[in-house]
Amino acid sequence: MSDVWPIIVTVISAGWILMTFIRDRRSQSVTHTNEIMKLLLENDRTHIEYPEIQMYLSQNSKQDVEYFRNETVLKDHLFYQAKTAVYKQIDMFDEILCTSHDTNWIYSFLRPPLIEEEDWKAYMIEKFRHPLYQSILKHEKHIFGESLRDFWKKNKKEILSRPVDPFIW
Repeated sequence: MSDVWPIIVTVISAGWILMTFIRDRRSQSVTHTNEIMKLLLENDRTHIEYPEIQMYLSQNSKQDVEYFRNETVLKDHLFYQAKTAVYKQIDMFDEILCTSHDTNWIYSFLRPPLIEEEDWKAYMIEKFRHPLYQSILKHEKHIFGESLRDFWKKNKKEILSRPVDPFIW
């Protein structure tokens, strides 16, 4: 009977370690999701404080991607505000994808999953339909992380399959 106690203690300890690991992962997942939500709310606050950015994005949603590489846009101060807001949002998307649990499958069990990750990806696809986002991703993708570039490459066909909705900005 004395040989059984070390086995029982080992099994209980292993179970405790596993439960602690799962609890900590869930806690980290909630914390990570909250950080992303703060970035999203900050982005929303920018659009509320500067509605002209929303107007610019909506009014130019039907433009060609190359329109945003034209010398004419460089004279419009709203272009700079809108591009800055778009950069900020793409950076947020880059962070989401970079820390996503399926980015690197070897270590994915160590990374806390993002809550509602598929919804975030659907949101990104919708935002990437705007030609300003596409222009940045086409001409400046090298400044973003590999995960974002891979996401763009993987979902480009779906992104381009539907026209942009000028009312969602």
